[in-house]
Formats: sequence, structure tokens, C-alpha cells
Amino acid sequence: MKESIKSGLRFVNYQVNDVNFHLNNRYVDNSHTVEFNIERYVQYLEDEENTMYVTLILNIFENAEENNYPFSIFLDVTGIFQLDNIERERREDFAEVNAVAILFPYLRSLVSTYTANSNVPALILPPINVMKLLESQENKFKSE
Repeated sequence: MKESIKSGLRFVNYQVNDVNFHLNNRYVDNSHTVEFNIERYVQYLEDEENTMYVTLILNIFENAEENNYPFSIFLDVTGIFQLDNIERERREDFAEVNAVAILFPYLRSLVSTYTANSNVPALILPPINVMKLLESQENKFKSE
């Protein structure tokens, strides 16, 4: 790959920290929209300044029994990224946003695979607008 088009953000790997699936045996079939929440946490290690850990926590159909959802699922996934020549000022605007955009499809895939293998209709999450997600989280943290 040409150096001129190479990104300063490199995706190294990801790990699944936790998966929790709960089937709602009391579910009564009715139409509903997919309800999910995503939280993002970013960590830079002091001794590894060029390494960034981005954790996404996804909750789908929280309180399944109370809300008559077919199931609930919780996922906690961490992506490991290397930052090459990215100034501190650009990390939040560039690296963190792009890291979430890179990591989210892995969450989507895990949800689809896990639900299909749990003998419920496979759930395919819609793509998200990462910028709006981060803006809503910033507003949430400011109001708390």
C-alpha cells in the first residue's frame, strides 16, 4: 500500500470480554423495533502512549420480560489500535471516532451469529452514525 494513503490508525485486534444472552420464555409475539444502547470507553496506557483501547458495550432489548422483548443480549468488546503519527489533539476527533466505526461491525456480526445460534431469528443491527452516537454520549455525560 502506498504510504500516502496509509492511515495513522491501525486496527491490531479485538477481544470479546463478555456476552450475556437471556431468552424471554414469556415473550408474546408482537411487532417491535430494535432497541439498543451503546456505550464507548477509550483508554490510553501511560507506558504505551501509541496504543489505544476502545471498549464498546452493547445492550439490546434491556429488561426483556418487562418490555415483552424476545430476548436480551449484552456484549462487551475491546478493540486494540495503534496510533502512528497522530497528535494528541487529533486523537478524539480522528482516532476515537474511526476506531468505533471499525469496531462496530464486529459487534453487529457477533449479535447476528449469537442470535442465529440461539435458535431465535437472527438479529441484524442497522449501521449507526458514529458521530451522532458520540455526540449523544457527550451530551449524556455533560448532563450527569
